[in-house]
Amino acid sequence: MMKALYHVLKALTIGLALFLCYLLQTSIMSWFTLAGVVPNVLLIFTGMLGFMRGRKVGALAGLCSGLLLDLFSANLFGMYALIYMLLGYMNGFFRKIYFGDSLRLPVILVATTDLIYGLMIYCSLFLTRGRIGLSYYFLHVMVPEMVYTVVLSLVFYFPMYHMNQFLDRLEKRRDRGRA
Repeated sequence: MMKALYHVLKALTIGLALFLCYLLQTSIMSWFTLAGVVPNVLLIFTGMLGFMRGRKVGALAGLCSGLLLDLFSANLFGMYALIYMLLGYMNGFFRKIYFGDSLRLPVILVATTDLIYGLMIYCSLFLTRGRIGLSYYFLHVMVPEMVYTVVLSLVFYFPMYHMNQFLDRLEKRRDRGRA
């Protein structure tokens, strides 16, 4: 019974944070465009959750993030779900080398993840339609979005870190109840 309660509380915490990130990305951040781009808040959430909580949680968060975007976009349904799921899973491989007190790994991973995301979007949306201007897309969309996303990830890191600490305390409390 208590184990189920901890899982529900964990799912509610992550789900609420995911929904808030979705609202930020699709509504509030559209008012703060720089160089014609907005930061990818859901990518920050998915990537950070991946390297803080592991591959499974990262993939699940990515799948849910992508499905939210797929539901309300006119693009190919499932495309964002697949891309975000892969990126969350990939970030989960870095859980073993993640240390909460260092910002170096989160910044590098968010930057790398955003560039990979940009390449995947380019391949799936532009290259398939015969648009081949990768250098233009790289310089005018991918790099500005990556810089903006990395800067915003510095703001998001500490709330995400505290959420991760909260989830860790829940797991420890659950495990103590078993012993």
